[in-house]
Amino acid sequence: MPESCEYFLIRIAPDPIRNESINIGVALYHSSGSFVGVRVNRDFRRAHCLFPQLEEADLTGLEGDVLKQLQTPGGRERLRYFGEETCSHGLQFTAPSVVMTQDPVEELDRLYAQYAATPEAAERSANAGARRVILRHLAHVFNEERVLARMQRNVRAGEWLGEPDAFRFDFHYKPNGTHHVIQALPLEGDESGVKELCFTVDRLRQRLRTFDVVTFGEVPAPLRAVELPNGGSAPLSPRGYHRSLLAQAGVRVLELHEAAGEAGRIRAALGIQ
Repeated sequence: MPESCEYFLIRIAPDPIRNESINIGVALYHSSGSFVGVRVNRDFRRAHCLFPQLEEADLTGLEGDVLKQLQTPGGRERLRYFGEETCSHGLQFTAPSVVMTQDPVEELDRLYAQYAATPEAAERSANAGARRVILRHLAHVFNEERVLARMQRNVRAGEWLGEPDAFRFDFHYKPNGTHHVIQALPLEGDESGVKELCFTVDRLRQRLRTFDVVTFGEVPAPLRAVELPNGGSAPLSPRGYHRSLLAQAGVRVLELHEAAGEAGRIRAALGIQ
């Protein structure tokens, strides 16, 4: 059951007149004291653009200092003065906001990615989070359909390529001599994961006679380019582009709601009654 927690942002704000700031961290805590967490971004390049005089030494140990204040009785009230005494009066803490969460650890990661991480890191974090959601759902469905125990997990492509290739497939099963692999792959954000899967699949098909690949991403029905009056076409969206790359590599793309149906087909292929 979701519980109520509070969070606040940690900011660098060197000039109160200009009222400009950069978020560098976030803190999340349960009012009962059962959970307290702090995440501070140690990449201060963006903060330096706003505050060239910033001394990174002033922020060394900031994460631990804020955590200690939150864990000390009355420490939350003293945080405002702590900010005034740190970083030449350039450190601020926003007023607490309430958030409902079932998992404070995951919520802290989400808040950090949303508010304090660099844009590149936030994108990687979001993709990793989406992939974990897909993997958990697939494992649950496959277990419910009694096929998970007959699958291999986290299988390295190098086992089939005969070389130290580090790429790993999430699920593998082999009925009637045909290799089947299933991959969790969110179809948005960084396209490197999509291209790596396509490249690996192409190499494996040159080695293995029969090789079937399915990827799951929580995406809507296939997106297609819109035909234009002059005979051209509108650019594909990132999701549409990724689906196009996967289709060219012969990878089937399914949505999460199709997992149960795919599990039923796997059960039949494995001869499980």
